[in-house]
Amino acid sequence: MKYKSLFFGFCLCLCSFLSWGQRVVEVPWYKSTNTEMFDIIKIELTEDATILTGQVDYFPDHWFRVVGRTVLRGENGKEYKLLKAKGITLNEKMFLPKSGRMTFQLYFESLDDSEKNVDYVEGNHEDDWLIRGIRLSEEQEQKAEMQECVIKGEVIDRPYSHRLALIGYKDDFRIHEPYAIIPVRNGKFEYTCNLEKNKVYELVFTDEMAKSAWRPIEFFVEPGEIKITAYSYDSDENPIVRGGILNEQYWNHCQERDKKFALDDIYRQSRELRDEKRYFSPRAMELQALMEQAKNNRQKRDSLYLYYDQLRENKEELTPEANALLAKWELTTTEIRKYDMNYIATSPSLVSYFMLMKEIKNVSDYLVHALPEEAKRFSFVDLQQLEHLYITIYKPMFPEHPYTSSIALMLQSLDRIKVGGNYIDFTAPDLQGNPVRLSEQIDGKVALIDLWASWCGPCRRAAKSMIPVYEKYKSKGFTVVGIAREKAMQTAVAAAAQDGYPWKILVEIGDAGNIWSMYGVGNSGGGTFLVDRDGKILAISPTTEEVEDILKKMLE
Repeated sequence: MKYKSLFFGFCLCLCSFLSWGQRVVEVPWYKSTNTEMFDIIKIELTEDATILTGQVDYFPDHWFRVVGRTVLRGENGKEYKLLKAKGITLNEKMFLPKSGRMTFQLYFESLDDSEKNVDYVEGNHEDDWLIRGIRLSEEQEQKAEMQECVIKGEVIDRPYSHRLALIGYKDDFRIHEPYAIIPVRNGKFEYTCNLEKNKVYELVFTDEMAKSAWRPIEFFVEPGEIKITAYSYDSDENPIVRGGILNEQYWNHCQERDKKFALDDIYRQSRELRDEKRYFSPRAMELQALMEQAKNNRQKRDSLYLYYDQLRENKEELTPEANALLAKWELTTTEIRKYDMNYIATSPSLVSYFMLMKEIKNVSDYLVHALPEEAKRFSFVDLQQLEHLYITIYKPMFPEHPYTSSIALMLQSLDRIKVGGNYIDFTAPDLQGNPVRLSEQIDGKVALIDLWASWCGPCRRAAKSMIPVYEKYKSKGFTVVGIAREKAMQTAVAAAAQDGYPWKILVEIGDAGNIWSMYGVGNSGGGTFLVDRDGKILAISPTTEEVEDILKKMLE
């Protein structure tokens, strides 16, 4: 007993020493980040230093740089300097290997014992990495108002994915901050949330978000425990969601439907073609390689995009095999939509209401700004039937549900945003933050309403091509008003200055005015709408040449 007591005493002393002298936090929680390609996967707190293990996960040969001015900033503003790095060289370009992944250590000054959360701050430029609210313990920060909805899950065959982003259904992460960025530790994750019940949310791997290729996991937030099994984007397996009446109903329907139409076979064949380099045509792959090489040369990259767009228009982007598979997929998805429509009409519930909202959103997004061949996918959809189901069944059934107001807005855009319809007026701040009414800028003029975003390359190329037309016709009664869809004002200011737009620029921050929804543009970068002096829409997404042709007839 004596030796046992001494042994336990020694262990207690050792544990006390480790907890006092060093603390390790695996995959720490944080509140927000402006980058998905860089992640902090471990923090070691010692007497001599604070050691961050960072991981960059992006495309092979892409470069990144960690600058020496980077600091950790405490809750009271105290800054802790970056001392050194291991695995990378500070202030130098580091090119990613073939895996697209690089892990390294950053050594900062030791933190005060009083610090509970810190920010990772690289600088003041909009592109500088900024991670806020890094928690210095492995426990989720608890809030008194949290509802009892616990999301638990596991990640299969994804050892290098350390986080999942929790976002609203179809929220655009370029505009909206995730509700939570959830750590994945040893293939497991857990989050207790206070989100609005009985709405659909999505889980997305942050490393897949960075590469703009992901498969979201949809689920209803319900009281109780929801269990989720997550797979990567390129997995043959579908995610599994269990827990809650709504989730069981929704996912049982999805599984029965997918089995009926053998979607997994189409996905498998598509992946095989991609793996065997038989999906894209040789010319398309050549252009893709050239665009990747020119990723730091914007002018050259933009010219290559034009060639690639022509390739798409001529249906020469894919191989004959891939085109045949795409045609099969389009036919199958059309049959699936018909199957879902029958379910929506015959089985009213909150689940089928979500599916109705989803269908109306798809129609809205495609019919307003899609290419004609894309819009054909929805030619079988009877919009009047969708509206009839909404008015007669679902709106009376769920009068206060958020989906009711969302659908009303989408139906309004479908009714008004069309050639011959009237533009929808709104107020938004200008680059100085002053509220501006759109009608005050365009009434009595032929006007181009240009919805764009700093992160939308095609939108900005189209806007710049319009500058000569604007300069030529501005004295004859033509004007342009640009509206930038941004997460923050400074990104719009920087992009507008860089591109040199000579017209009025307004800013839609965080979709505060629902302008993109009003105009049926969805989560795309934007769209353009040419209106006459009376506010009637003359053209939707016209080319520069088409705009000039119309202006010649009307103003010369």
